Amino acid sequence: MDFNNFNNNNGPDRENFQDIGKKAADIKAKAAKSAKSLVFLLLIIVLLLSVKSFVYIVAEDEVAVVSVLGDIKKVIVDTENDLAIGQNDIDSRFSNVEIVNKKGLFFKIPFITTVNKNTSKLITYKSNSANIVTQDKIKYKVALYAQWEISHPGLFKTSLGTISKANAVIDEVVYAVIIEKINTLSSDTFLTDKNRVMDELEKSKLQLNTELAAKGIVLRDIEIYRTILPDSNIESTHQKMIAERQAVAQKTRSEGKELYRTTVARTDREVKEIESAAIEEAEMIRGSADAEALEIYANAYSADPEFYEFYKSLESYKTSFDENTTIYLDKNNPYLKYFNNGN
Repeated sequence: MDFNNFNNNNGPDRENFQDIGKKAADIKAKAAKSAKSLVFLLLIIVLLLSVKSFVYIVAEDEVAVVSVLGDIKKVIVDTENDLAIGQNDIDSRFSNVEIVNKKGLFFKIPFITTVNKNTSKLITYKSNSANIVTQDKIKYKVALYAQWEISHPGLFKTSLGTISKANAVIDEVVYAVIIEKINTLSSDTFLTDKNRVMDELEKSKLQLNTELAAKGIVLRDIEIYRTILPDSNIESTHQKMIAERQAVAQKTRSEGKELYRTTVARTDREVKEIESAAIEEAEMIRGSADAEALEIYANAYSADPEFYEFYKSLESYKTSFDENTTIYLDKNNPYLKYFNNGN
């Protein structure tokens, strides 16, 4: 056997084995590098999880209850919330609970501290339609809505727990109070006097907030958003509304006529007063002018009596005679002396 030929013929195979070994080494190196990266990533995840277990965040639209081993130690509420402190006194379990009016990042002890969060936004409650009766025994169907929020998350957690249960409690107490208020109003007031209705709803809200304070919630608004008249009362109410509109129209017409009469009388009186003042002023001016004229005449007469007599005679001739006037006087009559050329 020619071993030289064997060695020469297997030269390329040896090179192939060397390439394979090199590639295997590269793969092992890359695997080791990937393993290190994976371990590093796992360490980062574990570290983040560890950090997260030491902190918690309360967002601006949230409130929170912080408990240690099941006991409530702190409640976190809105900055402007001034009700929570007073509500602490309602339940003796909360006498030592801290009220925090600040949101953001907080630290906690892992495993023994739990944080329960709820929304701090206004929550809307809408009722189903229900019958009410006014003071004058007119029936209506009304539907209400209310805007409420969690004022003390600790009381809310222990007494209600969920928003749906809170809405159920509101549904129970709101109608009783609202119906009681509406029962004192006449149907006319209920339908037309919105200010009075709003006043009654505001009173109801204050009363309800006193009752709901122990639940850790507060009503911010109550409105009647739908009023439906039963079919049996539609015609009578329609006629009543027509009569009311006619009464308002008649009152407006009467007030208009009265205003017209008053305006005309005042205008006539003012016209008479203006005319009287004008006549009085004219008479005063005329009297003053006559007096001044007489004074001028008197001065003129005293200065030249003969000329004054001549002037007055001419004035008299001018007003007494015309082309159709015939007068019979003695030629020696003094009135004609200026027609006689002085003879």
